[in-house]
Amino acid sequence: MGIVSSVKCHDEALTWRPWHDRHMVNLIHDIAADLGRQHTDRPRLLFDVGGFDSQAWRTALRRAGVPVLELNEVPEHLASSWLDGAWAFSGEFLMPVVIFGGQTWAGGLETLALGDKALPEGSRLVADEHWLRSRQVALTRAVETSTLNQEFRRGQERRGWIRIGWQPAATLETGNGLVLAWSSPLPLRRIRDFAARCPEITLSAPDAEVLADEVAGQGISVTGWRFAVK
Repeated sequence: MGIVSSVKCHDEALTWRPWHDRHMVNLIHDIAADLGRQHTDRPRLLFDVGGFDSQAWRTALRRAGVPVLELNEVPEHLASSWLDGAWAFSGEFLMPVVIFGGQTWAGGLETLALGDKALPEGSRLVADEHWLRSRQVALTRAVETSTLNQEFRRGQERRGWIRIGWQPAATLETGNGLVLAWSSPLPLRRIRDFAARCPEITLSAPDAEVLADEVAGQGISVTGWRFAVK
């Protein structure tokens, strides 16, 4: 049984149409905002398949509070626990989860076109702002404590690394480190605690400098941070 079957085949792919740039920013933010307000009766995993500015898309998803799981180049045989985690998040919080990575084996999925504004069957948009804020607080707490995150404390030195998404085991063998499975919402408490112990950080993440700016905007010092290009 393949990975898609193991998550009950409720997976879809996001594909992007080459619309004119002046429409793209508004379109991206509109789609992200709709995803952030969705109430789904069944879990939904939305696989991103590229085609436009991933930086703008990730930023819009974070602003909208949409959970984003970063699979990176995870092999199919190692992806089950991560997809199970995404499945559980979507089911618990009644909203879709967007997934980056896994493109090499996530083919054959139902396509959700970017320009298609129709909600899938079993979904609706929530207008109750109090309910949405409460869900976001609970979602962020769950991201902070997700078992997919990993932290390594190997010494007293004040240097370490933060890596976003699935990582090969060989890259985790040395140094103080923090692996964060979710790039949205940002687990700021874990980042703050780790940065307090290791202020000299090498950040490996998609659009690392943009991510660091968002972290700094939440009052966490990134003065000693460096960036590894993914």
